[in-house]
Amino acid sequence: MVYENATITQQPADIRNVDVPYVQATKQFITNNQKRPFFFYFASHHTHMPQFASDVYLNTTERGLFGDSLAELDFSVGQILDHIVELELENRTLVIFTADNGPALSSQELGGEQGPLKCGKGTTYEGGMREPGIFWWPGVITPGLTYAIGSQLDIFVTAVNLAGGEPPSDRPIDGMDLTPVLTGQSSSGPRDHMFYYSGHTLMATRLRQFKLHFYTMGSHCLPSYPDIDCHTQTGLKKQEPPLLFNLDKDPKERDPLSVEKLKTIVEEIQKITAVHRQNMTFGPPMCDEGSNPMNFPCCSPDCTPRPRCCACAKQN
Repeated sequence: MVYENATITQQPADIRNVDVPYVQATKQFITNNQKRPFFFYFASHHTHMPQFASDVYLNTTERGLFGDSLAELDFSVGQILDHIVELELENRTLVIFTADNGPALSSQELGGEQGPLKCGKGTTYEGGMREPGIFWWPGVITPGLTYAIGSQLDIFVTAVNLAGGEPPSDRPIDGMDLTPVLTGQSSSGPRDHMFYYSGHTLMATRLRQFKLHFYTMGSHCLPSYPDIDCHTQTGLKKQEPPLLFNLDKDPKERDPLSVEKLKTIVEEIQKITAVHRQNMTFGPPMCDEGSNPMNFPCCSPDCTPRPRCCACAKQN
């Protein structure tokens, strides 16, 4: 079903035709708030499974349904950017395009493509964790490519800084300010390390170009896939000694380096990892808070008693 605030506008939802109302709502929000600072999060359904495309884009690409879906996503993003330009907001609006995980290899040609990177969704190899990071801000960001390390954790701190604010000081903040990289003031940026988690398990640590795997695990991958490390059936494995890769020279994580010959690098990574583990505190899982019947989908949100009164009429 599709909601607009607390109102169900489609039930059941026609996923093939959600792009138009999504883009229209986005453009309307930007129009309504163009005179003041705003934040808008556009979460497209493309290109997650199930793949889909509207009649306009269906069977229009050589990449099949995944390509059709990607083409429609491209069009939707373009419509939003064009609207920002039409309102002459481009010089004071930062747009960030990114994703949450690598391709689901179990879906084969419908699951996406990780290029030269190893494995995909659900793993802490680069194919599962490395995502697009595209920042658009005409007049402020010069078009180009950076090899600086960045994380989605950094978006919060960067946005707060650009808005003239200060991050909270009453809690640890994992993000860093990427403004110097975005504005061309720095080529390396503030972040030289990254921690790779699967659940509560710290799987690997990256320091500069070096990545050290303490654990590995496959996920979202069929047994027919040629790399057994990626298979769903390949469970959590402790690496003794840890696997060390130079991601600048070996982004495929194919050729482990000698941890003995690079002992100084390994010890440096292990040191920052130990400090991180010592200071890491996990927040309580939100799913442990239980469910609230008042939040169940309801075609008549003002009815009582909920949720028994929430049955939808067939014609709606």
